Amino acid sequence: MKYRLGYLNKKESLTLNGALDGCAQKNDERSKEFIYKKYYGYVIAVITRYIKSEHDAEELANETFIKAFKNLPKFNKVGDGEVLEKSFRGWLARIAANLSIDLLRSQKNMIAIEDIGEHDVKPVMINAADKLFAEDILKLLEQLPEIQRLIFNLYEVEGYAHEEIGKLLNIPDSTSRTYLTRAKQRLRKLYVEQFAIRKNF
Repeated sequence: MKYRLGYLNKKESLTLNGALDGCAQKNDERSKEFIYKKYYGYVIAVITRYIKSEHDAEELANETFIKAFKNLPKFNKVGDGEVLEKSFRGWLARIAANLSIDLLRSQKNMIAIEDIGEHDVKPVMINAADKLFAEDILKLLEQLPEIQRLIFNLYEVEGYAHEEIGKLLNIPDSTSRTYLTRAKQRLRKLYVEQFAIRKNF
């Protein structure tokens, strides 16, 4: 799915609400192009949190939009403006994340899950004055073991519940919670090593 740049400029601009209606009611190509161009960068950003290959990421982005347009009647379009924007972005992100996990599973890139219990993990001690900033976390996420990075992204960024992650990755809920705790511990350790110490100089 590739749209020609400049097509929208010849006509009156759309809103997200209008584009969604156009897609759902008339399968309107102009509305599809609007959504594709507006959210392509966002979808790519979601996918590259899971997928390293640029080619695979581009293919998954296109597949995300194909699936989204096909399933638009199932999208619960509530509100307008920022409310609708946030809801639609979250819906797109879930499609993109699910497709990314499916690809990793098909390529057998998923790291084998260890037989661990929550008792194996020490609680994370957090100093309220020591904050992890979003840009720092994004830089550090790439250094996590893959399974920890996947679960952190699914839970903290995409908003999945542990029960949903368990079904998606075929693991117990408790294992998802344990790996999330491990991911947070590892992030804090990396943060102290790479950012906090540097800021003291």
